[in-house]
Parts: sequence; C-alpha cells; structure tokens
Amino acid sequence: MHRGLALALLVVLAAPAHAATEPLKPHAAVVEEVVAFLMSDVGENGILTMDDDPDGEPVPPYFYHYAIQHTDNLRSATNGYPGYASISYPGYTMAIAIDAFLGWWLYSGDPEGLARAVECADWLVDRRTPATDLYGNWVYSTQTDGVMGGGYDIDAVMSDKPGMFGTRLLRLYDITGDTRYFDAAVEIGATYRDTQLEGPVEDDGRWPFRVRPSDGLVRQDYTSHLVPAIRLLEELEERRPGQGFGDTAARAWSWLENNPMDPASASYQRWEGFYEDIGPESAGLRDHYSAEATAEALLERGAPGDLEKAIEIRDWSTDVFFAPDGVQNGNGVYTWALLEWQAWMNSTYAATAQWGVLHLRLDRAARGTALHDPTWREAGLQALHNLTWGQAPASSVPTDDGRMLTTIRELTQPSFGRETWYEQNFNTVLYLLQAFDLEPSLAPDDEGHLLGVDGAEPTSLLYAPGSITADFGGPGQVRAKLAAEPAAVFVDGAWIDSTDPRWDFDPSTQVFTLDHSGGRVVFDRAGNATDAPSSVASIARLDVAPNPFNPRTTISWSLERERSVRVRVVDARGRHVRWIARAAAARGSAVWNGRDDAGAAVASGAYHVIATNGAERVVRAVGLVR
Repeated sequence: MHRGLALALLVVLAAPAHAATEPLKPHAAVVEEVVAFLMSDVGENGILTMDDDPDGEPVPPYFYHYAIQHTDNLRSATNGYPGYASISYPGYTMAIAIDAFLGWWLYSGDPEGLARAVECADWLVDRRTPATDLYGNWVYSTQTDGVMGGGYDIDAVMSDKPGMFGTRLLRLYDITGDTRYFDAAVEIGATYRDTQLEGPVEDDGRWPFRVRPSDGLVRQDYTSHLVPAIRLLEELEERRPGQGFGDTAARAWSWLENNPMDPASASYQRWEGFYEDIGPESAGLRDHYSAEATAEALLERGAPGDLEKAIEIRDWSTDVFFAPDGVQNGNGVYTWALLEWQAWMNSTYAATAQWGVLHLRLDRAARGTALHDPTWREAGLQALHNLTWGQAPASSVPTDDGRMLTTIRELTQPSFGRETWYEQNFNTVLYLLQAFDLEPSLAPDDEGHLLGVDGAEPTSLLYAPGSITADFGGPGQVRAKLAAEPAAVFVDGAWIDSTDPRWDFDPSTQVFTLDHSGGRVVFDRAGNATDAPSSVASIARLDVAPNPFNPRTTISWSLERERSVRVRVVDARGRHVRWIARAAAARGSAVWNGRDDAGAAVASGAYHVIATNGAERVVRAVGLVR
C-alpha cells in the first residue's frame, strides 16, 4: 500500500472524533468585514514615516508594522522581535496583500482593491536590495524601525520572499501593463538563476535561507520553501524562453524531490525555513507553510506521482500540526484548527485556512481516483467554517471592526495577549476567496461574483447593478457564481446564448464558466437580458496647468462615469511626494503648492502626477522651477 494511503487511513483527521463546526456567519460577510478593516487604515503610534524614515510615505499601517493591538497601538514589545520599537515583514506581507486585494477586486469589482495592490507593489519595488549586490533586486523579509533589514535577519534577506513577490508583480503587469513590474520580476528571477547552489544532492538546486545580499554570507542555511522561486522561474521561462529560467526551476524541483520528498533522504519531510520572527536557532523546527505550499504546487504540476507526493505531505502536516480536542480550544467550534509551527505551537486562522484550502484542492484533484479520500472535502469546509469564529467580538475585546484575531487562544484563554496580525487578515481574504472558486457553495447564492480566471487576467472590471463587464488581454476562462443562468453573454465580439459550446452553467452550483479569446466579456448577474456591453470608466482627462510652475499648479481630472480616483505626486525616481486626492470624486481638481505631505518645500526638478481609478493608471510630467 502507498505510504500516503496508509497514513490517510491512520490519521483521517480523526474526523469522527470532532464535532461539526457550523459557520457563525456567512463566509462572504467575513470577507467583506475584513476588507473593510484593512481599508480603514487604523493604527496609532507606529513609525512616523516622514520624520523617522526619509523615504517614508503616508501609507496604511500594514506597510510598516506586522501587528496591531486592540487599543490600535502599533508599537512592538521592546523585549521581543528582538527589541525593536516597530517591526514588519514586507516581503511576505506585501505579497499576500497584493493577492488579497486583487482577489477582492475580482470578486467585487471594487477599484480600491486594484489600487491598493498597485500601492503595495510600488512601495516594495522601490525598496529592494541594491542591484549591484550578489543577491541584488531582491525584497527584504524584515523591516525594523522604518529601515529595511534587521530583526532576526540582521543584515540578511530570506530567499523565498522575493519569489513570492515576483509572481505577484507578473500578475500586476498582466493587469496594468506597467512594464516596471515585469522588469522587476525578471530582475528577481535573474538573481535566482545566477545564485542557485551547485554540488552534492543535498545542495544542488537550492538557495540558502537567510543570506546577506551584499556578499552571500549565510546567516541560516536550510529552507524547504523553494516553491515561490519555482513558480516565478517557470512563468519567466514562458515569457522569456532561452534565458535559463526553466532549467533553474527544474533543478529546484529536483532538489525538493531528492530531499524533503525522498523517503531515503536524511531531510525527508524536513519542512522548515519560512517564518521571520525566530532566528537561526530555530533550525530543525518544522512548519506547515512550506509543506502545504509544496503540496499545492504538486497538484498544479500534475506530473505522474505528484498526487501521491501531495497526499504524503498533507498526511505529515496533519499528523504534526492538527490541533487535537482540548488543546487551546475548550470549545467544540474551535477544534478544526492547525497549529502554526514547532517554535510556536499555537493555532492560527491563517494556518487553518491554508490547510483547509489544501484539502479542497486535494478533493478536486483526486476525485475519480483510488487515492480519493471522501473526508477531505468536509475537513476543508470545517476548517474554513472555523474562520467565521475568528473575528474580534466586542464582548471580549474593545474592538469590533471586522479584524481577525491571531489565535484561537485569544477567544478561549482571556489571559492570552490580544492583538491581530495583518497577515491573518490578508490570509483570511485570500484563502476564503480561493475557497469560493473551489467550493462555490461558500459564496453568496443571490448575488453575482467572479470567482476565478485561468489564462489571461482581466485588465479592467466593472460591476454594474445588472451586469459584470471585464476586459481581457488574452485568451482564457472566467468563472462566476450567478443568481441564475444569464440570458445572453457578450464574448469575442458577439452575443451568444446557451447553445454555444463556450457556455457552461451548472444549476447545482450556480457557476457559469466561459471560455474566451480575449477582449470584452459582459454577462448578467441575475439572469436578465443585458442590453449592450458596458464601458469601464476610464480616465478621460488628467491636466496640469501651468506646467512648468512656480509656486503652484492646478491638477484636474475627470472620468467618463462616476468612480473613485486617487491622485498623487512622485519625484523623478518614483518616490512618493504628495497626495493630491484619495477616494476622490470622478471629476475634480486640486492645487499643488510644491510641498510634500509634511509641508516641506520640495526642490526644483521633474515630478510626475499619477492618477489611478483601479482599472488604469495615467501619468503626467510636471516641472517645478523655483
């Protein structure tokens, strides 16, 4: 019998021993409330960006801090992490923030989702390691007191975080067409290609975990989290073939197969090297994250034997980290939870969500095979139901604004410290939206939402009261859950109906699936006839006059229809200078007096005004002459 099957029979999540968890509220309500919290930008006493950080920007607190207490205080405990007043983890947090905000944009059409994803990417692209370093153009995994680096990384960066960020940059390039994102992703990938280790089987194809970018000094050696680099490199091979990206990815796959996935290796099931908040002394302590990320990548690859390998990893992760009854919980509704890692054995909602989504992926991938385990789907659903109990209720903490708590212990053990990690909130949105695509029953029945796309990303989206309009830059498939089957769909330049082979509607799930060749797609959200393709609101005008100017100029903008606009000024290097408008009306104007957000006069020179409505970005050059 295959080892994965044997473990599945032994573990089976102990499903019969765990009481079923019912959702506290609809999963979509959790998504909406957590997104509202993230966009509320609350937080006090964090980094004073314009005073303490010369390159700082007036950005949301999740840019500069990893946690927020329920007093809304952002300061870290000075006796930990390791004693800095303020600490954050930009490489990871910005990567999952981009995915969460893009997922929200796809699901809701809210342009603020895309605008925030762009803001996260812009901020981190400008704060990478020097291009001349051995590990140049990579993102920092830790930021301390407003300065990139520090914490347990000391002067190092983690080798997995650049890959996480790079794949998100390619998504944003496909959506916005901004070549800066593509170029940055290529630069990150080139560093992976040029620094990949060679040697014996235990080294060949990997990268050190914590490494000083300037000269390659290794601060911590082992990590099993190679999947982000592999995904980035494989995407780059498709877009830039013949530059060695595909060969680099293949060697990284070989390292995984010959080490943590090989029962004959001394590193078999050695899944470790992901978290930022424990130093090199954590070597040898396992985590669930890299294990489950690798299992997901195996399911995506789908090569012979990959499903069996993914099951083995799932069995290991469940055996080590699934929280048994009575551990931390004390209440049956919290029993379907996963502990985070062996350096901090507490259940978190992010870990639970990742584990839950993996089970839905396994259930889908293994259906119809002898390897399928019918308990996987229910386990995934139970874990995701657990998330609906994870928000901070006013009855136990003074904050009731939709934010997620970090651990179950915050609800079950009053003496345990109460705070929320931004990553818990981003991961809640990210994993629940992924789950809606995998298990549409979790998404609302009476509305209309895009659930997912394969192939081309949308380049613009418009959710109107009766329809959804999306523009695509290339061929692909789009999936939506609708209140009823649409009467007609506009695709590939013409209206079609249910007799067309590109059309598929499953009434049991309310999921509408459409294959398209690119361009505009329009379909109705509630089953009514749609008169004509809607036009996504575009920035029709962005003017700066006088130009050049001294001492002030007027910046004016207008959209074809009502939509929120964000307008700001950056310098010639792309660094933020001044917010002109945030969440402004579709038509308006404002005066810029040549000063930054702190009120200080800026120097003569070239600047750029950037306007974005979430769907597109328009830039105008402006000169200041003093």
